[in-house]
Amino acid sequence: MLPELSILVRLQGIDLEIRKLKKEQDELPVRLNAVEKRMAEKQAEIDLLKDKLADLRTRKTEVEDELELETERLKKSQQKMSSIQNAREYQAVQKEIEEIKKANKEREDEILQIEEEMEGLKAKVAEMEEDIAADEKEALALKKHIEKASADLNRKIDSLASERDEVAKEVKPDLMARYRFLSDKRNGVVVAAVDDGTCSCCNMSLPPQLYNELLRDEKVMFCPSCQRIIYALKNQ
Repeated sequence: MLPELSILVRLQGIDLEIRKLKKEQDELPVRLNAVEKRMAEKQAEIDLLKDKLADLRTRKTEVEDELELETERLKKSQQKMSSIQNAREYQAVQKEIEEIKKANKEREDEILQIEEEMEGLKAKVAEMEEDIAADEKEALALKKHIEKASADLNRKIDSLASERDEVAKEVKPDLMARYRFLSDKRNGVVVAAVDDGTCSCCNMSLPPQLYNELLRDEKVMFCPSCQRIIYALKNQ
């Protein structure tokens, strides 16, 4: 293999390792983002439940006030009964008392139903708040892990970047420009081996004459299909 190709293969190895480490770094927050999203969704649901609780409290107060007023009215109607002489008026007051009692029973039932619903909502809120507290602990642990892992990756990347700079100095400027161009276009895979006349990256066969020329290993050559820099794998 030509010396410049050996250098490019080494450079490509460093660049691919840097890409890999940066990808790991980018993926570090994925789990944390999922936990934070889950927390936000739970908090939104808690807010809705609390709004519903507030509405139920308001309704409960309204019904209790109505019950108190109607209970007072019932007492007055019952007191009135003892002084009524007219049978027709007696029947009217009796009917009024029965209607008040019926309405008050409905109010009492509604209050009980509201209280049961409120207890259920409170239990649900408490459960979800416990879940959020657990999520917060997990998020804190993940943040610490991410900080440490990211710092470790940064150290590795910086070390590789320094090594890369030294290796890149050995590449001719025109070949380096071609390398950079292809690296951007080919996801970092610039140099490809050709095995038995076939490019290992694009799997296209080289024309026989071109392959024979590549075997002579006299100059830098490019795959006519994917444009990558190529070198021949020679059987030992």
